[in-house]
Amino acid sequence: MAPLRLETLQEQLERFAEDRYGPEASVRDLEVMPGHAGLSFGFTVDLSPEGAGSEESLVLRLPPKGVRQSGNTDVLRQAPLLQALKSNGVPVPAVRWFGDDPQWFEVPYLMVERVQGRTFHVWEPDASFDRGPTAVAHVYEQAVRALAQVHRIDWKRELANWESPRSIEEEITHWDRILARAAEPAWVSQGEEVRALLLEHQPSAPPVGLFHGDYQGTNLLFRKEDGEKLVALLDWEISGIGAQLLDLGWLLVFIDPMSWSPEYGPIVSVPQAEPLVSLYEEDVGKKVEHIAWYRAMAGYRFGVITGFNVMLHRKGKHHDPAWELLGLSVPALFGRAKEMLLSL
Repeated sequence: MAPLRLETLQEQLERFAEDRYGPEASVRDLEVMPGHAGLSFGFTVDLSPEGAGSEESLVLRLPPKGVRQSGNTDVLRQAPLLQALKSNGVPVPAVRWFGDDPQWFEVPYLMVERVQGRTFHVWEPDASFDRGPTAVAHVYEQAVRALAQVHRIDWKRELANWESPRSIEEEITHWDRILARAAEPAWVSQGEEVRALLLEHQPSAPPVGLFHGDYQGTNLLFRKEDGEKLVALLDWEISGIGAQLLDLGWLLVFIDPMSWSPEYGPIVSVPQAEPLVSLYEEDVGKKVEHIAWYRAMAGYRFGVITGFNVMLHRKGKHHDPAWELLGLSVPALFGRAKEMLLSL
């Protein structure tokens, strides 16, 4: 399947902008943006030919052509979710346009406002971030408060018929086939040990609700000019309804030095897990149970994802050397998860 040419997309966007904004509208600064399952493009619509400051910056998300649009490749499922989040005060980009009319891009599309800021990569933060413990704690405290805000949403009312809940056991077994394809046999064996312990110790009656699915620093947008204010939660492709504490476990595993190789791990000034869990409990108004299990599940999940992506890279199916760096931590991710589960 040939990649989408920017020249073609530019022409498509020009036609779309003229239809939505008027005949004087034009499109500039089209660029490819980081994305996950789909394709993301940033661009600006000029609303007047004189360029007198009347403009709108947007992000367009498209599914790959020829791929079944389901789950993380179904961009339209994000529209009602983002609208519900926005109406409940969660900092997410506003939805501007969406639809499935093939005359525009040949596939369904979602356009949201482009929020200015930068994400917090916990291994290599942008140089403009203050890496001191107080400043980094401020970043993560905002992240936890925003997560609690997401988790407090009444999904049965706000997102009725949006998604069926997935059980804890389904979440564990979902990764079976992916684990089996890990780059190294030792990783498969280690992962299978953790999987068995996760099933053995799985929490009963976990809190069920809306979850993000990839809640960590590279999906959190901060604006320096506003005192490192958290201005947007990004990338809702793998969100769903299920055990919400998977999000908290995911956030915590990325700042746990013991889950990562000393050769490539989080910066030393990240906060400890305990005060962040306490802050989350304060904001959701209830005690967090079995957090060690959710942290272990997060370590297992990312270990599986990493092992799979290292395999794709080594076989030339998806060239991305960054996964080799992350692959250094697969034994640590599985080992730390096993340690936490054995302590339950």
